[in-house]
Amino acid sequence: MGSSAGATALADRPAESMVADPSDARRLGRARRVAHLLDDAFEIPVIRYRVGVDALAGVVPVVGDALATLLALVVVWEAYRLGARKRTLVRMLLYVAVDLLVGSVPVVGDALDAVVKANRRNVRLLEWDLARRP
Repeated sequence: MGSSAGATALADRPAESMVADPSDARRLGRARRVAHLLDDAFEIPVIRYRVGVDALAGVVPVVGDALATLLALVVVWEAYRLGARKRTLVRMLLYVAVDLLVGSVPVVGDALDAVVKANRRNVRLLEWDLARRP
């Protein structure tokens, strides 16, 4: 309940307000854009549900999942460059690994990729990590 509201508040904050350095703001913005592309880029009109490249790429076995994983690692890389704590980076890598493993299961994995927004979750972890800085 409370964590959902906090996550929304962080996601709504401009990147510039979360970091001091303009290059760090660009990194956070890049991580947010990649996560959006992977998890929410397209809307399915009839049901008004958003899916991203991650779910759509799963249609192409192996190559699609590999491409989505490489893009997901961009989010983790930007977190590393922003100085995220080791614990946060490990959790982010775990989400990427689970997303790859589950997403590689035909049909079921593609459906779960559409529902479980691992990249958005990773950006949320990064934002929480940045918000905890003194």
